[in-house]
Amino acid sequence: MTMKKKILLVEDEKSIQTLLVYHLEKMNYKVIVKESAEDAIEYLKQEKFLPDLIITDVLLPGMNGINFCRLVKTDAKTSNIPVIVLSSVDFDFYRQGAENSGADYFMTKPFRIKDFISVINNLKTV
Repeated sequence: MTMKKKILLVEDEKSIQTLLVYHLEKMNYKVIVKESAEDAIEYLKQEKFLPDLIITDVLLPGMNGINFCRLVKTDAKTSNIPVIVLSSVDFDFYRQGAENSGADYFMTKPFRIKDFISVINNLKTV
């Protein structure tokens, strides 16, 4: 029996959580949802089987998604996990920040779910 690929979703907005979890589970992923970067960091520290992909919003309570991505990408344990950064605003500041933090992809909300799925399918390890 093969294990489902796992995605860590760091998103505090319930409607986005529901939408993404629905579509990701339809694609046969196991989705773990955390509502803050701090909760996601704690999860990553304790989890034996790391996720195959991390999706994080930029604007989160506490630490923002860009700083969270930077922590993920600079930790030897998690540096190879692809990270998609989502933002409700398409400011160059956020796009540049995501790029500088090591994000594998930056996507603005709202987005077409078809485009979102395409991004996931194009990431090599997922």
